[in-house]
Amino acid sequence: MATTNATIALASDVTDNALSVSNTTELNTAGTTTGVNTMTSVTKVLSSTNQVDLITTGSVSTTHAYVYINNPSTDETVYFNITIGNAGAGSPTDTEEIGRLYAGDWMWFPWDVDDDICITPSTADDVTVEYMVFS
Repeated sequence: MATTNATIALASDVTDNALSVSNTTELNTAGTTTGVNTMTSVTKVLSSTNQVDLITTGSVSTTHAYVYINNPSTDETVYFNITIGNAGAGSPTDTEEIGRLYAGDWMWFPWDVDDDICITPSTADDVTVEYMVFS
């Protein structure tokens, strides 16, 4: 049986009292104690400001997955709007923004695989996005 763990560690000195939080979870298929057994890792170069389907529901053969998306840019003006919905490439209808990733930002979230995950770059210059899907 496959075992995949996700860990996050946060540390901050924003307040008078230092904060440190760490948590680990085992990634399992929906409603089971069986570990996920598939990982897809992709690096894409986008070169327009059109919304595109980054990850489609048809690309995963399960009803539950975990998604990691990264903006590896070092240019602070480059960001991605991340939306979820059945918009289709180039159509911003029926989507909801779930986050904006600026240079160096990343996101991690569980995905119920009901709707496509779409991305809209802030620039038409070549920009790279990296993502992984665990299912």
